[in-house]
Parts: sequence; structure tokens; C-alpha cells
Amino acid sequence: AGEWYARRLRDGADAGPAREYLQRRGFALEDLLPVGLGYAPKGDEFGAAMRQLGFKDERLLEAGLLAQRDDGSLRPRFWGRLLFPIHDLRGRVVGFGGRVLGEGEPKYLNSPESPVFHKGRLLYNLHQAKQAIRQAEHAVVVEGYFDALRLVQAGVEHVVAPLGTGLTADQATLLRRFTEQVILLYDADAPGMRASFRAADVLLRAGLRVSVATLPP
Repeated sequence: AGEWYARRLRDGADAGPAREYLQRRGFALEDLLPVGLGYAPKGDEFGAAMRQLGFKDERLLEAGLLAQRDDGSLRPRFWGRLLFPIHDLRGRVVGFGGRVLGEGEPKYLNSPESPVFHKGRLLYNLHQAKQAIRQAEHAVVVEGYFDALRLVQAGVEHVVAPLGTGLTADQATLLRRFTEQVILLYDADAPGMRASFRAADVLLRAGLRVSVATLPP
């Protein structure tokens, strides 16, 4: 699924708005291809492609790739969204975070909980960042996917992000496997500062040392 969505972002005519959106955010598509960003089109092409590869609907439902409508019919869970693949520590794609393009709610939609995807127990980019975190002897925690990618592009590789929700105790325990020091780099506005204090509480309870970095205007 990850490979199919990534190809769609790269080559799909209907992914033009997604590529333009990334450009407006200051990202070059070729820089993002290695991290596997993808595009989920509207319509059922994804489901058809997966069935052609031999995957049964029950399996796609269990993986959170299909969703069931009220009338019992199936549709792809992600529909007209830019997709951030979420990996486990071994680098395997276990879920997605999908950002809507244009109007629509919710702005971000994650894969549902599944046998392989547990939102509160995973951190975005940790599979790539874990060695850099050990070398730097601290981790930088940011709020979202784009924040993490922006820092990686700037050469700050020891960066992770929670998956669209507040930091959890399980995520703090996971971080502690790689470092004892965390720097929180959240937005400098009021919601960002509140989120920083909440995250700091969770990290301190897990026995980590915490610093808060504030960005200039």
C-alpha cells in the first residue's frame, strides 16, 4: 500500500494538487520521495489495485486500509489525502497519517488501531532518527509530520513527532530506550506552549530530562 500511494504521488495526474501543496510549503518532491510520502486518490482504484495483488477485503479492513460504509459497502479509508507513512522501529510501514487537501474534516486522519498500528506507542520518524538520537545524546520532539521533515531537511536528524495527538506515556517510555534527554520544540503560540507543558509532564514522569526550546517570532 505504501509503495502504491508513493507512486501515485510521484506520477498520478490527479496528485497534481498534492504536489503543488508540497511546493507551496517549500518542499521539493524529490527530497520527500525517500521518506515515502504518498497520495490517496478519490475513488476505488486503490482497493482494486490491492485486490489485483491478491489481498482479500477482510485483510485490507483489518489493516485499516478499507473502511465500511453504513450500507455495508467498502471504500478506501484515505480519500483525497496526502499520506505520511508511519513506520515501526524496524522500518516497516504499519499505518498512515493523511492530511486533507483543501476543505474537509478532520484535517489529519490516522490509520485506525490494528494488530500492527498503535497510535500511542509509535513516534513518527523514530525508525530513521534512533541512531542520530543516540549519537546526539538527546531527541528533539516536534508537534507534527511537517515539522519533523523540515528539520530533517535542515540536517537535524534526531527528531521525532507524536502522531497528531498529545505525547503519551508509552511514547515517552519508547524514547527513553534511546536517550535520557529531550528537547521540546513546539510552536511558540499559546496552544504550542500548553502542549509543551503537557508533554514535559509526561516525559518527566518517564524519568527523562526535559528542555523547552522557544522559537523567535
